[in-house]
Amino acid sequence: MNKQSVAQSRKFKYGSVAVLFTAAVIAAVIALNVVVTALTQTLSLYVDMTSKDLYSISDACDDIITDLMTTHENDVVPLHYDIIFCAPYDTLENTETTKMIYTFARRLESKYPSLISIDYIDIITYPTLAEQYTTTAADTVKTTDVIVASSNTGNYKKYAQAAFFVTAESTGNLFAFNGELKFVSAFLQLAGEYNPVAVFLSGHGESDASAMQALFDSAGFEVMNLDLQKGNDTLAPGQLPEYAKVVIINNPLYDYIGDNDDGLINEISVIDDFLEIKDDGSSGNLMVFMNADSAGKLSELETYLLEWGIQYGEATLKDTSSSSSVDGQTIIATLPTEGLGASLHTSLRELPSVPLTIVKNACPIYQVFENRDSRYVSSVLTTTKSAEAYPADGKGEPVRGQFDLMTLSRETRYVDNEQCYSYVLACSSADFAASTYMAQRQYGNSDILFAAMRAFGKDTVPVDIDFKVLDDIGLSISTAQANGWTIALVAVVPIIMLVLGSYVYIRRKHL
Repeated sequence: MNKQSVAQSRKFKYGSVAVLFTAAVIAAVIALNVVVTALTQTLSLYVDMTSKDLYSISDACDDIITDLMTTHENDVVPLHYDIIFCAPYDTLENTETTKMIYTFARRLESKYPSLISIDYIDIITYPTLAEQYTTTAADTVKTTDVIVASSNTGNYKKYAQAAFFVTAESTGNLFAFNGELKFVSAFLQLAGEYNPVAVFLSGHGESDASAMQALFDSAGFEVMNLDLQKGNDTLAPGQLPEYAKVVIINNPLYDYIGDNDDGLINEISVIDDFLEIKDDGSSGNLMVFMNADSAGKLSELETYLLEWGIQYGEATLKDTSSSSSVDGQTIIATLPTEGLGASLHTSLRELPSVPLTIVKNACPIYQVFENRDSRYVSSVLTTTKSAEAYPADGKGEPVRGQFDLMTLSRETRYVDNEQCYSYVLACSSADFAASTYMAQRQYGNSDILFAAMRAFGKDTVPVDIDFKVLDDIGLSISTAQANGWTIALVAVVPIIMLVLGSYVYIRRKHL
C-alpha cells in the first residue's frame, strides 16, 4: 500500500472516530438533558433566583406546616392533602400565572412529601371527574381552578386562579403572588373537624365587606352572610351557625331590631346571647364598623354597645397633624403602648419600620367606663392629642383632644377556675377594612384584624406570611454571580474544548 493510500486510510479512520465521538457527545448531552429534566420534574429541582424568592417557602410558612404535622402526627388516619390541578400537567406551564401556582405547589410537595401530593384531572376530556368538587348544580369547575383536598376527611377547598394573587386596585393588574398564604390557609381550614365561622350580618343596608371577608377566609374562617330575620336554607330566623365565632356588623344604614310587638326577631337579643360566656367556656365575639354618618342614628345597636362601655360620637374627626390627606380626615392612627387594646399591635410596633394604620372618615369613640361588671375597656387606636371632633350637625365649635378610633371591650368569666373571654371590637370607620388597606401590606390594618381574630379564639392565623410582589419576577443575581456565569459560559467551556481539540490534534499528528 502506498503512502497516499495509508494517509487516506488514517484520515478515514480518525475522521470516522471524530464523527463517532461527536455523535456520542451530542447523544450524551441530549440524554443528560432528558435525565435532568425528568429529575427536575420529579424532585422539583429548581433554583429560585427571583428577587422576592417567589417560589421559596418562608420560615413562617414552614413553622405553621411543621406545627400542623406535629399536632396531627398521632392521628389514626394520617393527615394528608392533595393539591389538584384541573388540567393536564403538561399544560400547567403554558401561562405565567398557572406556572407560578404549579411551581410553588411542587416546592411544597418536595419539602413535605408525607403531607402533600399533587394530582391532575383533565376536566375537558373527563368532565365527570369534576363533579365531586361541586356543591350545587350551578357550581362549576374551571381548568384554571386549583383544589386542595384533605384525603383523610374528604373535605376540600376550591380556588379560582385569581385567589392566589393580589390585584392592584388602581390598575386591576396582578400585583403580588399570594400562593403561600392561600395554601397554608387551606391546610389550616381542612385540618380540623370544623372551621370557625365569621358571620357578616345583612338586611340593614350594610356596606360591602368583600375585602374583610377575604381576610377572614385567609385566616381559616368560613364566611357567611346572614339576615337574622330570614335565616337561610339551614338556619331558622334568629339562629346563628353552631360554630360561629365572630359576628361582624359593617356600617349599617338602618337599626337592628330590639324588643318589639310586631313578631320580628329581636336581633339585639340574638347578639347578646351569642356573646354570653357559656358554662362550657365557649363564647362569641362581635366586631362593629361604623362611619360618622351612622353615629347617633342606630339607637338599639348603640344602646347595646353602651353596656360594653362603647359609645360612638356624633362628630367627624380631623387630625391634620397626623393625616395623609389635606383635610385631615384620612387619619394615620396612633398606636397606644399600654392596655389590653395595645396587645393587638404589639408585634406591629416591634417591627423596624412600623407600617401605617389608616382610619378614614372616622367619628370619635368614647369609653363610657374603664372597668365595670367584669367588662374592661381599652383603646386600640387613637388620634393624636391635637385632633378635632366637628359636630355632625355643623353647630358649635370643634372639640380638641385625643379620641379613640378603635376600642376593645372584654368580658371575663371564670369557668372551672379558668378565665374565659368574650370581646367586642368597635371601629370608628367602615373604610378601615377597605380593599385598599386590606390587600397592601404597607398598611397595618390587616395585621390588627388578624390579631383580633387570634384573640377571638382562632389559634393559628397565618399573619406572618407575606405576599410576594410580582414587579421583580425576573432573574435577580449579583454582579459577581453574573460575571461568574459569563466567565463559565464564554471562557471556561471554550477553553475546555480547545484543550480537548489540541490533545486530539497532537495525538493524531504523532500517529
